[in-house]
Amino acid sequence: MYTKIKHFFANKAISVNQLILLVSIYFIAVFNQPFLSLAFTKLLALKEHSNVFMFTVPFLLLSLLLIIFSFVSIKYLLKPALILLTLISALVFYATSAYNIVFDYSMMVNIVETDNAEALMYLNWHAVLFFLLAGVLPASLIALANITYQPFFKEVLQRLKLIVGAFALFGIIAYFFYSNYAAFGRNNHELKKYIVPIQYLDSGYKVIRDKYFSTPIQFKILDKNPKQVVKGALQSKQKNVTVMVVGETARAMNFSYNGYKRQTNAFTPKYQPVYFQNMTSCGTATSTSLPCMFSALNRQNFDKKVADNQQNLLDIAKLAGIDVIWIDNQSGCKGVCKRVETIKIPTDKDKPLCDGDYCFDEALLAPLNNKLSQLSGKDSGKDSAQNTLIVLHTIGSHGPTYYRRYPHSFAKFLPDCQRSDIQNCSSEQLVNTYDNTIAYTDFVLAQIIKRLTQLPANINSTMLYVSDHGESLGESGAYLHGFPYAFAPKEQTEIPMLFWQSANNKQIDKNCLAKKAQQQVFSHDNLFSSLLSLLAIQSKAHHDKDDIFKACMQ
Repeated sequence: MYTKIKHFFANKAISVNQLILLVSIYFIAVFNQPFLSLAFTKLLALKEHSNVFMFTVPFLLLSLLLIIFSFVSIKYLLKPALILLTLISALVFYATSAYNIVFDYSMMVNIVETDNAEALMYLNWHAVLFFLLAGVLPASLIALANITYQPFFKEVLQRLKLIVGAFALFGIIAYFFYSNYAAFGRNNHELKKYIVPIQYLDSGYKVIRDKYFSTPIQFKILDKNPKQVVKGALQSKQKNVTVMVVGETARAMNFSYNGYKRQTNAFTPKYQPVYFQNMTSCGTATSTSLPCMFSALNRQNFDKKVADNQQNLLDIAKLAGIDVIWIDNQSGCKGVCKRVETIKIPTDKDKPLCDGDYCFDEALLAPLNNKLSQLSGKDSGKDSAQNTLIVLHTIGSHGPTYYRRYPHSFAKFLPDCQRSDIQNCSSEQLVNTYDNTIAYTDFVLAQIIKRLTQLPANINSTMLYVSDHGESLGESGAYLHGFPYAFAPKEQTEIPMLFWQSANNKQIDKNCLAKKAQQQVFSHDNLFSSLLSLLAIQSKAHHDKDDIFKACMQ
């Protein structure tokens, strides 16, 4: 069959306009199925809808694609451009179909900043077969196409005819149905994020523009002279260590502390941490949430470029004289830790907790132990109050290879999903696998707390755990994370947060904090000022209204 199609394309002459038309139709019929399906579903859900208006949607899309492809219709550019767009669109189509991922600005930033190991998580035979059939096969037919080119001016005239025809089609539809599109588009603005290739081309252009061609922003100093303030429960000859654990892809609804029916928090309860019942994230992807967590900016006005070019929490803590260290078991800190001491966990296969690509989060305990031993050593050389901040960046519940986030001995919920094409696992298998990651995270947190309880009495210790964002596990057909915040499901924005302090640490009134944690609503927006308070830093960048701990300070 393929040989016959190959012969047909190789032997039958085809004009540039015909090729553009065929490719445009293919993009609509295949790559834009998620967009059309969602658009039709929303239209049919309306109490009153026009079938004629619905019929015009693919034709409006056709007019847009004809115009876009016409701009790459130069003789030696046409085939390479269409082939590349077809191959990329096949990958986008798979990601959207399998995981309901949309390629907006935030997702494109994620792609640019991801590492090889993280990218390879999505590689599986299902994805390869999908890519071969939807991408490589039509791309090879484009490559084989026998295109006839007319003399330059005639070719330009033909292209003008195609563009004028496309604009005419667009104009006719707009003339008769403008009010329909205006109303429908205003109420469903997220739909444009599914249009292939328009959305990823637009987002990709903006990311490249902002990353490589925009005017550098002058670095902003929020506070030139932050100070540590020793008062109240913080005694002058005591040392204080705060361990902040940044969770990955943990959603609140799968925590036993949140009322989940399964025992996913079996290890930490004996230490009686405070669980925050109503906590939300700043973003739905690490590339946004992580910088936002440590930034003075809030979710509404957060801009990664601005955040990258001003002091963050770690910068202010370091300037205040606090010993700051970032220990990473992930794909990096997204620029947050670039001005403080950083340790990256090596993933070598010869290490018992690593497989060559990733390490289990227990690998964070060794460098943590090493740092804690330095604080409690007899020859530390520091008799005055010393404040230390240790940030542990976990790999947590990062998908889609959830099964690689916990040792076999922690496969508590079975059967689990031992594959990356998670959409082909049953709902039971997928949830089991994810719950295993949460249960393992709870074990690691308990191990961290255990080590803090073993510190000498002259060291006050605190642990704060908070996830960067949540995760979808097939609810309403959505998988993974990264949805635009405006229409992200709660599974991706509602996150867990735990607070614990040692028995000798009287800095926070635990009963007061537990009451706030149950009754009030908090978000990543509260972290910046709250951590300044927890670290006993006096800074003009601090805002009382955002401080979770201030009202409960002793």
